[in-house]
Amino acid sequence: MKKVLFILAAVALLASCNKKGEGTTPTEDSLSTAYGTMAGYGIKMQVSGTPDSVNYDEFLKGLEKALATEADTSVNARSFQMGEQIGAQLGSSFTAMKEQGVNINKELFLAELKKAFSEKKEPDQAKMMNLQMTLQSLMGKVQAQAAKKKADEGVKYYQDAEKSGNYKKTAQGVLYKVEKPGKGVCFKKGDEVMLKYKGMHIDGSVFDQSYKAVMFPVDETQLIKGFVDMLTNMKPGMKVTCIIPGKLAYGDRGNQNIAPNETLVFEIETGNLATAADKKMAGGAEAVADSAK
Repeated sequence: MKKVLFILAAVALLASCNKKGEGTTPTEDSLSTAYGTMAGYGIKMQVSGTPDSVNYDEFLKGLEKALATEADTSVNARSFQMGEQIGAQLGSSFTAMKEQGVNINKELFLAELKKAFSEKKEPDQAKMMNLQMTLQSLMGKVQAQAAKKKADEGVKYYQDAEKSGNYKKTAQGVLYKVEKPGKGVCFKKGDEVMLKYKGMHIDGSVFDQSYKAVMFPVDETQLIKGFVDMLTNMKPGMKVTCIIPGKLAYGDRGNQNIAPNETLVFEIETGNLATAADKKMAGGAEAVADSAK
């Protein structure tokens, strides 16, 4: 069992290394095939290592049900439940991949899984290593395609917003719409500001937000360039919706669930300059600021 858990963990890691959409690309189909083969071998090793005998047909029915296909649950419930449990784990990995723009063709995946699962001879180490290298290569290609698609969609979103005439533009290129005007003078680099924010992908899904006012340094070593640029164009009490192009966000490197060169949307509402008391209370301010970098 330890061997297969290691293999499935390695496959899950490929998914996390680096959004939505229907269907799969030819490269994703190739990835699905290789992924199914590796999962089939790994699961076969796990099942063959269980202390009690397992009905393979019922096991596969349970796995298929967990991957959204119908199955008869009337016989050999233990084998069925084991397959259902592993199928649910695989389904979770598919969901994680989809959130990063990688879609798995379940029909191809299941076909290859069954083929590998039904082989009488276990694969040798060299075959598994070659398969893992293939998976890594395919995952890299699929992720690159997904990142380019997301970056291209962001460029179009930015261009459409700019053409709409509803946004102003900073000198560096951040588009913004004033939701509430502020008073006084704009913040400057080096200030520490109390503010609320919500960070979103262009489809409106939220990747980060503050639920109450937090202290932020107006500093490009702590925050992305576009966020700092926006703050230096805001006054106390001002609220904006802004669109930050990828080059002013996380650039080529991306960040966690943010793709390379992805265009981001922020809602920002500023308070006043942080007081000494604010700074003392905001003991975790640096960590909060890092989360928005």
